[in-house]
Amino acid sequence: MSHHIRLALAAILLVTFYAAVALTILIWVTLVILMFDVAGSVWATTLPVTGFLFCAGTAVPVYALGDAARRSLFLVDTPSTPSLEVGRGRAAALHALVDELAERLEISEPVRIRLHTAVGAEAVDEDTRFLGLSAGNHVLSVGLPLLAALPHRQVRAVMAHELAHLSLRHHRVRAFTLRLETSLTVARESLISFGTANGLVGMYVGLPQAMIGLYIRLFRRLVQPVRRRQELEADHTAARLCGAPTLAEALANRAVVEPLWIEFHRTYLDAAPDGVLPVDPFRAFARTMADPGVQDRLPALRARMVEAPAAQNEFGPSHPHLAYRLRRLTKGQEPAAAIACRPDAALLPVLLPGQIAGLLARYVGASTLPWQDWIDRWVDARNAVLVEPLCAAVRTLAGPEHQPVELHQVLHLLEAGQRMPLARALAGRVPEAHREPDDPLALLSAALLALVKSRLTERPGPGSPLPQLVRDAVLQPSHVSRLSLHLAGCGVDETAPAQDTPETGQHPSDEPEQAGYSTAKVSGGIPEAGRRVISSVRAVTLTVLIVVVAVGGLRWTTRDKPAFVPPTRVTPTYSPVYPISPPLSSQPYAPLPSASAYPFNPEDRFRLPSPVLTPPDFYLSATP
Repeated sequence: MSHHIRLALAAILLVTFYAAVALTILIWVTLVILMFDVAGSVWATTLPVTGFLFCAGTAVPVYALGDAARRSLFLVDTPSTPSLEVGRGRAAALHALVDELAERLEISEPVRIRLHTAVGAEAVDEDTRFLGLSAGNHVLSVGLPLLAALPHRQVRAVMAHELAHLSLRHHRVRAFTLRLETSLTVARESLISFGTANGLVGMYVGLPQAMIGLYIRLFRRLVQPVRRRQELEADHTAARLCGAPTLAEALANRAVVEPLWIEFHRTYLDAAPDGVLPVDPFRAFARTMADPGVQDRLPALRARMVEAPAAQNEFGPSHPHLAYRLRRLTKGQEPAAAIACRPDAALLPVLLPGQIAGLLARYVGASTLPWQDWIDRWVDARNAVLVEPLCAAVRTLAGPEHQPVELHQVLHLLEAGQRMPLARALAGRVPEAHREPDDPLALLSAALLALVKSRLTERPGPGSPLPQLVRDAVLQPSHVSRLSLHLAGCGVDETAPAQDTPETGQHPSDEPEQAGYSTAKVSGGIPEAGRRVISSVRAVTLTVLIVVVAVGGLRWTTRDKPAFVPPTRVTPTYSPVYPISPPLSSQPYAPLPSASAYPFNPEDRFRLPSPVLTPPDFYLSATP
């Protein structure tokens, strides 16, 4: 099927969806009016309660379909995530790059730049009218993690790919296909949530869901191949501007940035100590990407992301498989073993604290620190939870049980060559997120350093030899004495008990709160959003039911009742076997023969008398 035929059929599919929704609303309104007419009928003996329940149960699904059609009909294509539009003064380098690419791609309309926190970039046409057929505003949405993690030339390749969609007029196709996708998505989600929230509504959502499922299958067959073809066309155009190898590197590294940003957000921002956050999280992410430990992980992570299945939703994948796109760009050759991903953050704009708070909700009213000071504080807070498991491991090996642990006990175990048993006992008492699978002694070093820092009166400076001394004491028992001398010079009392909570005889897996970390407790109740949906659906259903019953009851009580007519007694009449004409006055009946002409039979008195039949007229007129 050709490209233009698919688009024509997709436009017809959108129009038929609007027509189906309008017909559904018309049928429902007609049904309600019919129920009122039945209730006010002369011959109605009872209220049509079943019809009223059907009207109340189908009101919410009809509303869901109408709301989906309304949203897509008056759709303004804006991003669903928080975003920030930046001008040339705050992002001059980024605007200069976009202007240069737009000139080379012959895009005459100005392109606005909007920043968000998702990983990716997208060129859209906003504020379109007439179902997207009229031109709108060209907007390039760029993810800040992408600007922070990719070098300048790879960011330029990604921008060229997105602007190529505008140059090739792909946004016109997206304008009305997005409306159909929005309609189907909103309708399906609403029907599922409304049907789950109320049992009466759930009885009538089956047919609308089947209709939405049919439209989704047709959409998947018609539109998604067009979108995948457009991605390949944009790749070809961007490769002519930036080079196919550079674009291949950018596409491969963009797939890697998303899981790393999620990991960074979960590890650093969500687990911020005491609610203190880094002053610029995106530049902090760039520093994290440049860390040698992260760079060593990139090849394996990139290979896994390239071979992973294409991202898809219920409409199917909208992008071709990444491995297929890379093979097309590299002419079937294998990509280089090490694809460069050294972020320079050259295009990353400097944002104000209020602008960062508008993008990340955790920054609203939060305290911030420079990255180096913040990361030192985060490391201390992270390692502080290892003190209690370390003390528990020491009590297990050296005893006595249920007694505070002293620092000299830990050093004595290390000096006695018990570092591996101590490390294994410690690893069994900490969460999975704190373990170091490649270096089991690294966890022990971090726990001992946290224990030592808890005994110091002030935090050691950046040039302090304490971290290296702790590491050497864990690796080599002969270096424990050097650590002891350094601690004595700092005024640390090794015999003072550590500030931990003794065990109560239960393993940390049984009582997680006693192991220095907390676990999330999931309540068995319904979430707040679910309770609001249930309340809203119940309110709408009861309102419709009360209204239709009230109006129908009023019609039923004021209906015209039929007048009572008493029954009349009907005298039965006997008709002859054959029709009889009335006798003619001019031709009298012939006289009957005399009784003596017939002999008397005594048995005739027990027989019923026979009816006397009047002879027809032609017998009267016949001559004997």
